[in-house]
Amino acid sequence: MSTLKHKGKGPQSLTANLLREGLNVWLTPEFEWSHDFNEALLSEDSDIIEKMQAIGGRDSDANLVVGVYFIDVDIETGLPARYRERFRVNGPSYDTAFELKNTERKE
Repeated sequence: MSTLKHKGKGPQSLTANLLREGLNVWLTPEFEWSHDFNEALLSEDSDIIEKMQAIGGRDSDANLVVGVYFIDVDIETGLPARYRERFRVNGPSYDTAFELKNTERKE
C-alpha cells in the first residue's frame, strides 16, 4: 500500500520517475505517464486527486515508477510552483563540460 499523500493547495500534478529509464514523468488526464509536463493532469478536485493517488500507488507498487509525489502548480503560469519542479520540467540534467572533455579525449 502506498504512503503517498496530497498536501498542497491549489492545482496539483502527480510526478514520478520511470523505474527503468529514470526519466521524469507526469500523470496525464488519461491516467498514463508522459515525459511532457504540458500533457500533465492538473486538478484541485479531491475525487480526481484520490484517483491520481491510487494510480501513482499502483504503478509504484508495480515497479513502473519510483518517487511518486504531488506538486503544487502556479495558477497564473500553469508551471510547477517550486524551482526544483520547474527545473525537472526541462528533462534530465547532465554536465555538458564532462561530455565535451570525454569527446575531446576520443579525437
